[in-house]
Amino acid sequence: MESPSLIRQLTEQPLVRDLPTDAAQAVLALRYCILCRRSERDPMPELERRWGNILAARRFRLVVEAIGHSWPDPFAVAPPCCPRLSFDESLLAAMIGVSARRDRAQFDWLCAEMLGSDAREMIFVALENFLRARAPGRV
Repeated sequence: MESPSLIRQLTEQPLVRDLPTDAAQAVLALRYCILCRRSERDPMPELERRWGNILAARRFRLVVEAIGHSWPDPFAVAPPCCPRLSFDESLLAAMIGVSARRDRAQFDWLCAEMLGSDAREMIFVALENFLRARAPGRV
């Protein structure tokens, strides 16, 4: 592989539209939560509308809090209208995918270099609980 194409591959940021639905919705909801925090607004009404139930909205807020508490640097979030993902958002999307499959080994592999075992456990459990609350038929 030639250097320019390898560099492009390693630095290219994926598009939100190319993500699985759950991951894209979570990334966009996270962007919304960050905007609400900056403007001192409550994101819960929009989260409840987005997820269709209050339990999922509450559990998503716990995911956001777990990330905020555990991430080693400020979580990089792209502007709400940006079609591309930040590198942190891309990692979050991948973490959601493996959490949905309950693949803890792959989850740990994705983020072990930057998160300690306690932080990985907290985020994995928060994501699992959120995804379970999002399951069809949950109210």
